[in-house]
Amino acid sequence: MSKDRLIYIPLGGAGEVGMNAYVFGYGTKGRERLILVDLGVTFGEMSGTPGVDLILPDLRWLEERRDRLEAILITHAHEDHVGALGLMWERLQAPGYARDFTARIARLKMQEAGHEPGRVITVGKVPEALDLGPFRGQFFPVAHSLPEASGLIIDTDAGRIVHTGDFKTDLPPTLGEPHDPEMLAELGRTGVKALL
Repeated sequence: MSKDRLIYIPLGGAGEVGMNAYVFGYGTKGRERLILVDLGVTFGEMSGTPGVDLILPDLRWLEERRDRLEAILITHAHEDHVGALGLMWERLQAPGYARDFTARIARLKMQEAGHEPGRVITVGKVPEALDLGPFRGQFFPVAHSLPEASGLIIDTDAGRIVHTGDFKTDLPPTLGEPHDPEMLAELGRTGVKALL
């Protein structure tokens, strides 16, 4: 029996709006290889954080393990998913991957922060796949309020995870690719260990 394990650690975004940063890990306890899905900000509010413009996710846990970080996968170009990439990349120094529209925004974030924009790599949607250590990742289109929003299919030896990203079920959407319930149903038939 394998001693490898699959872990999920939200460093931001779970139970709150903004600061999306989700770690997935697979491998032997304490030596898991890691990927980060999204790296966003949230905005301060007068009622709770007066004078604060941006709030960033707490990446200390991941920084301590950055030598095990395979990649940063960005689902779409809203600030709460990509806004912290340039601001926090130096702490992680892993390659970024996104579909074309999102990759262009991510490169701008990197450039604005003085980092090499080429560290963000453009990838296509399914069936194109990324082999990232013990992970195989694929971007699948979802409807949202901007072009090329994506969910992720993340395969490991422990099973398949589907990370939806942000999506709408508008038919047709006002912008971008349409919601595809048949594609989601087909994904479900492939055996999904977790839907996030």
